[in-house]
Amino acid sequence: MADNCPGDKFREGVVTPSACELIKEEVIRQKVQGLLLGEKGYISEEIAEEVPFDLETDREVFQLKVSLVIQMEGRPLVLIKCGAGSILARERPALALSPLFGEYQVPITIVTNGEDAAILNTLTGETLGCGLSAIPDKKNLLSQLADLKCIPLPEKRIKLEKQILSAFEALGLHGECH
Repeated sequence: MADNCPGDKFREGVVTPSACELIKEEVIRQKVQGLLLGEKGYISEEIAEEVPFDLETDREVFQLKVSLVIQMEGRPLVLIKCGAGSILARERPALALSPLFGEYQVPITIVTNGEDAAILNTLTGETLGCGLSAIPDKKNLLSQLADLKCIPLPEKRIKLEKQILSAFEALGLHGECH
């Protein structure tokens, strides 16, 4: 392995989110959670925050956290990844995380920097909406409940999604910090 392999630096703790990124992520998460509880009509019992997730690959285990997860009727329906900088840079790793998160693919994935958001169909990768206003409110999500497909990730795609997510993590691609 090359001496300058980003994965080695990550394992040694050299490539980690900066204090700026961690603080901004927390502020963004709190802002989005406030939006969900206020304007969007959710209650705190429906929102899990800073949910730990262990990504196990053939070579290593990455300890990740999911910013927010909206759960209804005992199942996660929306996975929200918050972070500073470009939301576009976060779309693919978030779409890799959502299908790995539980027994089935979380149907809706949202990436946000607190100012903008992309709402994505996890199964297809299709953009369902843009902007914080496009985040589904509780009433809208409940009306879609019957149509939201909660299907397991096909076995042949599990390894691929793990590789994609671990590559983003190993390279320390946490977005920009201004």
